[in-house]
Order: sequence, then structure tokens, then C-alpha cells
Amino acid sequence: MNLETKVQFLHGVGPKMAERLEKLGVETLTDLIYDFPRTYLDYTKISKIAEITSNKTQETNSNNQTIKAKVINITNRRTSRRRFTVTEAVVADATGSLKVVWFNQPYLEKMLKAGQEIVLNGKISFDPFSHQLQMESPNRANGPKIVPIYSETVGISSYYIAKLLVNVEAQIANIKEYIPEIIIEKYNLIGIKDAILNLHQPADAETLERAQQRMAFDELFLFSLQKQLSKRDILVHRAAEMIIDETFLRNFAESLPFKLTVAQKKSAWQIIKDLASDKPMNRLLNGDVGSGKTVVAAFAAAVVIKNGYRVALMAPTEILANQHYQTLSDVLRPHGISVGLVTAAENKIKIENKKSKVENPEILVGTHALLHLKDPIENLGMVIIDEQHRFGVNQRNKLLQVKNGLRPHFLSMTATPIPRTMSLVVFADLDVSVIDEMPADRKKVQTEIIEPADRAKSYEFIRREAKKGHLAFVICPLIEEKEIVKENLFEQERKTVTKEYEKLSKEIFPDLKIAMLHGKMKSKEKELIMTDFKAGNYDILVATSVVEVGIDIPNATVMLIEDAERFGLAQLHQFRGRVGRGDKQSYCLLFSSSNSEIAHQRLAFMETISSGFELAEKDLTLRGPGQMYGNEQSGFWDFRFADISDKMMIERATEAAKDVASGIEKYPRLLEKVGEAGKHLE
Repeated sequence: MNLETKVQFLHGVGPKMAERLEKLGVETLTDLIYDFPRTYLDYTKISKIAEITSNKTQETNSNNQTIKAKVINITNRRTSRRRFTVTEAVVADATGSLKVVWFNQPYLEKMLKAGQEIVLNGKISFDPFSHQLQMESPNRANGPKIVPIYSETVGISSYYIAKLLVNVEAQIANIKEYIPEIIIEKYNLIGIKDAILNLHQPADAETLERAQQRMAFDELFLFSLQKQLSKRDILVHRAAEMIIDETFLRNFAESLPFKLTVAQKKSAWQIIKDLASDKPMNRLLNGDVGSGKTVVAAFAAAVVIKNGYRVALMAPTEILANQHYQTLSDVLRPHGISVGLVTAAENKIKIENKKSKVENPEILVGTHALLHLKDPIENLGMVIIDEQHRFGVNQRNKLLQVKNGLRPHFLSMTATPIPRTMSLVVFADLDVSVIDEMPADRKKVQTEIIEPADRAKSYEFIRREAKKGHLAFVICPLIEEKEIVKENLFEQERKTVTKEYEKLSKEIFPDLKIAMLHGKMKSKEKELIMTDFKAGNYDILVATSVVEVGIDIPNATVMLIEDAERFGLAQLHQFRGRVGRGDKQSYCLLFSSSNSEIAHQRLAFMETISSGFELAEKDLTLRGPGQMYGNEQSGFWDFRFADISDKMMIERATEAAKDVASGIEKYPRLLEKVGEAGKHLE
């Protein structure tokens, strides 16, 4: 046998069980070895029975308790009503005795004998008939130990997987170490073989923690190393070295209808300095909502175009592409720069000035339709991609192809506030510029959690705003009722766009014009609704998170968010950024149906914190990255062991990756492992 042997040929498996294991993603011995437990039951922390029974205030559904005791007696009895078997036992240690019950497990009467010592782990409940505490349906073990719990399926239990793993211990010895010895020693890591063995058969909690730390380090290290190598590969190429005309830049800044913030100037200058090099720029512009990223990008585009090259800007949605197109047209038109637009809705390139005879605009803005142009974009000096995580790696690289020996400069933009610790990992291959300052004339959006009793007052407030000619958003987490899956009978009814649109149109605001917008609509329909809403043809827009990024409507002053607790703070901040774009005072109203104290604590941050970066740090601490940003960006942090809020671990792994990146060829096994990890992490 070897690591690539099919599990079917393991003792105790066979074709039928192999088919079941395949449902868990286990086909080979390697798959089995790397099928790590999803959690553990710790049977090493033993409680005395007297400590449990003396706790009279213990609630019915308490935390699990572990005891080590002897079986005094055990019997089965059949219930007359529901006709199932209850196995009842009395167990005792040196401090006292406790009743234990199992349901529909009659075989236990023969398995567990009087006088036998066992370890039990289960919840303590109150038996209303005997008026005593009891342990209900506990798991059991022969001695104090940490028991691994694996992902299971029909016919495949954690116990079965653990038995199989005992048979492949010899194969674990064949796994080769891939992290250089110098890194292992520097960061006091245990070897990969020991880590794997202790994840499956932990000797104690301390050893298990060290094994988990090794795997967490590996995930962050390999991810960061992959990014470092990507950055190194980019710098192998040459890019067009731009000549910087500072007089032009000053005139450009003075021509703008607003004054640039210090953060905008700093970011613009960082980008311009990159463009002056013959090394390809590879930079991220991370700016809070409404901070003016597009104008900074316009500076970079103007520099490239004045040097005789063209620019492409790709956005994830037609709405956002149209908005970038309009903004760039407004600021670049006075300088004689032509702007074109190409989206799925446009069969050909649309020119900003329809009287213009320019066939090849100097800056071309579009959606993924840019990738499918009949003729390639010639003489491309820079590529700008907005919210790059919404595009695949191959899509991005298609625009960044080397032509005539030159690779285009690359600028990525995102309005998603990324905490610094996450930025070290996610954007390790990019230089990062941050716009963390809002324009001076921008009024702070007043944010308030609205109690259910005040809902009617909020509706009346929206009506007053509408009479002033102002617009309002109403955000719901779901499109329609069939998306709702209730976890329990007491879960509150969730708000849907379709149902809320009907209610607001017919019952609450029959006198106002209301539109509905969600992701299942066709692109042209969405674009038409947004255009009409922006023009004031509607008073209220009921929508899903489709409005999260990039929609700029200066006359919108109210953002009402239903079931606000279902969104991350970063996402709520994105919604809030859709209002307050003009000179009018704007408002964000948060409704929540949750009784959770943590949910209300999170929402309370929205009332006092206006910085998206600060909110993102709070949400990272409270909820973790997966819940913060949702599945769409899960590739950023699809780690099994690593905690992306662990600043120390991230810094150590990043430092280690930088140390070995330049000499990676000395470590062929590590280079191979990076390639394997890359297939997963990309």
C-alpha cells in the first residue's frame, strides 16, 4: 500500500463502504489521512458527581459534563405510551451517585456490567418524576481521553473512521516534511507527521493545540508564499515606464469640482510613482465607501493615456460599470480624453461623446464583456479592476497578458473594508494604498437601531423625506419566501423583497412610487430601474444586497435595513454608504427581529462608528471573516485551522513566507506543496 492506494482495499472497507466514504470526499489513503476531525469531545476534564448533584441551580440544558464512575445497576424498561426502550443506570464515584438514561439503545444493558468503570460525557437534566438530576444520552469511553468527531454520513460513523485510521498509521510515516527545517526551528513547530497523528489521536489538550497550531501555520504560510511567488513572477516582466508631467497633474487636480482629501492625494502619488517604474505596478486601492477611489484611479488613467497608452477598467456589474463610465467621462472630458463603455447590454462600444468619431477610446470601461470584444484592446498600458474578488483568476489574467514584451500595470480597487491582519494574508501579492478619509463636506449618516414599536414613526419619517423629493432604500436579506428555511418553530418571519414590496406599495405607501430590485432580474431591467430611481421616478427602492456596492444616488437620504442582524457590519456599512452621497443629511435605520444580546451589541457599533475599517475590525473579532463577508469571498479565507484574526500567527507565517520566497528553488518539496495548495486556495 501507498498514499495513493484506494481506501476500498483497506481491511474493513470494500466496495460498498468505499462508496459511502466517497460521499465524504475520501477516495485514497491520503484523503483519509487528511480527513481531519471537525471537532473533539474532551473526556479528560473529569467532574465529581457530588459537584454536579450539589448544583441545585443547574438549568435543564446545561453544558456537557464528564464523569468517571462505576456502574451500580442497569435495566431496560418499555414505555407504554410511545413504545420505545429506556435504558436506566445508576453510576457512582467516591463522592456520590447519579442516574443515567439512554433512549432506544437496549443493547447497553448487556454491554455495561455492574462494577464496570466507564467515562461518560453528556448533558445534565432535571427529571420531573424523580425530582433528581440525571445524565441524558451520554457518550461513553473506556478511559479519560480526547475523542475525535469526524464528518459522518449514512453507515459511516466517527468510530468507524477512527478504526480505519489506526490501520494507516504506517502510511503517515511516509508523509514527507515540506517546511524547511530552519522555519520549523525558528517558530518552534512540530513536524507534519506528529501534527497529523495528534490530530487523529490526541494524547492531551496541549498536544492537540500544538498540532492545530502547526496546521494553522501551514495554511497561512502556504497561502502567503503563493502570493509572494506570484508577486515575484510579476516582477520578472517589464511594463511601460510612464513619464510624469507634474504640471499636468496639478492642472488636473485644480480642474476637479471638489478638493482632494489628504488620503486621496497620498494614494494617487503612490500609484503614480509605481507607474514611473518599468516594473509592473501591482497595487490595491482600498477605500471606504464614498471616499473617492474612482477619482484617484482617474489620475492614474490620465498619466497612462498622456504617455500614449490605453486603459481598461473592469467592474463586476453593469450598474457599477455605468457609474464608473459617467464619473470618468466627467473628470477626463475637459482634458480631451475619450471614454468608452462596453457591457453585455451594449453590442458595441459606446462613446461618451456621441458626436465623437473616435473608434478606439483611450479608456474603456466595462463588465466581463471586456473579455469578449471582437478585437483585442491594443496598446494597453494599465488595467483597473473593481472588486477583483468577483472575477476569476483567469478572467483577470486575460486582460493582463504580456504583449510586445510589456505587461500592463495593474490597479485593483475595493470598497470592502479589509482589516489590516486580513490584508497581510489576502493581498500579500499586492502593494496596498488605503483611503481612510472622507471628503470634508460629507455629512455623517445618522444611524439608529429602531425598536419594533417605532416602526410606524419610521415609515412616517420616510414619507416626510419623500415629500422633500428625497429617495429611500429598503433592504431585505431575501428575495422571496421559498428561500426561507426556518431552523425552529419560534424563528421570526424573515423579510423578503417581494413580500415587503407588496406591503409597502399597497398598505404603507399607496401614495408613493415604489420599485423592486434583486439579483434574479435581467441586467437591462436592473439598469432601467436604477436609472429611473436615480432620476426620481420612484420614491422608494426595495432591494436585496444587489445595491451593496457602487451605486451613487446623491438624492437618496434614507437607508432602512430589515433583519439587520443577518448582515455583517462591513456589509451594513456598504449599505449605509449608498446614502449621504450628496449635501443632504442622511439616515440609516436598522430593524432587527433578533433577541440576541451579541446581535444588538454588533448593531450598536453602527450607531457610534462611521469608519468602515474600524467596523471591519470589530466584526472580525466578533464573527470571523466567513460570516463577515459571506460565501462570495470565501476563497480569501477558506482555511480549516487558521484564524485570520490571529495577528501574531499571520505575521509569523507572512515573515516566514518572505524569508523563503526568494530561494524557493532550494526546497523542491515545498514548491510542490505550494502548487498543491494553490489549486485549492485560488
